[in-house]
Amino acid sequence: MWARRLGRATPALAACGCLGLSSYDFAARRVRCEASSPTFSVGSYNVLCTTYALKWKERQGMDANGNSNWALRWPVMRDILKQASFDVLCLQEVEKTDVDSIVADLGPEYKSHYFKHPEKGRPPDGLLIAVKSSVCAAPSWSERDFKGKVIFGGVDFQHPCGARIRVITGHMRGRNQEQLDAFGAFAAEGTAQIEVITADFNEDFQERSAGTVPCPFDGKHVTLRRAPDLPQVSRPGNKQAQTPGQGLKIDYIWVRERTQDFQTELFFDEASRRAIIDSHKDCEATGEWPSDHGCEALSIRLRRKAWWQFWK
Repeated sequence: MWARRLGRATPALAACGCLGLSSYDFAARRVRCEASSPTFSVGSYNVLCTTYALKWKERQGMDANGNSNWALRWPVMRDILKQASFDVLCLQEVEKTDVDSIVADLGPEYKSHYFKHPEKGRPPDGLLIAVKSSVCAAPSWSERDFKGKVIFGGVDFQHPCGARIRVITGHMRGRNQEQLDAFGAFAAEGTAQIEVITADFNEDFQERSAGTVPCPFDGKHVTLRRAPDLPQVSRPGNKQAQTPGQGLKIDYIWVRERTQDFQTELFFDEASRRAIIDSHKDCEATGEWPSDHGCEALSIRLRRKAWWQFWK
């Protein structure tokens, strides 16, 4: 219901074939296939766990008396995520004690897996990946421990259009190339045709003077710059003030075509746009953003490559 209401395409069972047509009817078929090409949507959201909110006195996570306001702000984030109806959802800073209620609130249409950070590193929290059963019938979960301090989480699945997809998530330290290299190596595992990397990177990769976002990983990964009418930052004003000139945009989704079977096109559909906008503004429940991060979101259109493109 939510996906249809916000105009997201439902998964198609056959990939687009218009790229192999003659020029005679290419234009007409292209218009029709543009709407019917299989897609899937990805959301990534650091939800600010209670332990860290209180420890670091994050105002998005506390009430006026210095107590946790999770019971007020999680329903706001939950509603943002349910309206977005992402096919794949990656959450960071998920408190272990909140996992069951979060999974229940996401609903029975999702299959979820929790990746707990090592006790020596980040004992209270972990990562959560949830995938829609309609998009992923048999998810295969994987994880990787980095130096006993943090966990990387991943899922492999086959999209209804036939594409093998791997999605990973993490909560990165920032400006730590060794960790980025390990994260990228974890992403590259398996036999997926499409690779998706999501994380709170704690690092701004943008080169604003050049208008580009250099990729921090080996391989031809691409990301989608925010449209001018969307929020350009990841964090609320008080967090920006703590690191002026840094950390303006630290949540990213990167996509790589590993094989020549599929072309990908990244875009913001209406549901993704709404999730970004609603998560980057003060909410009525607390008067602050619901987390100290906004939601990162996009959709990916999949097209089978025409035979003549394999020789490019």
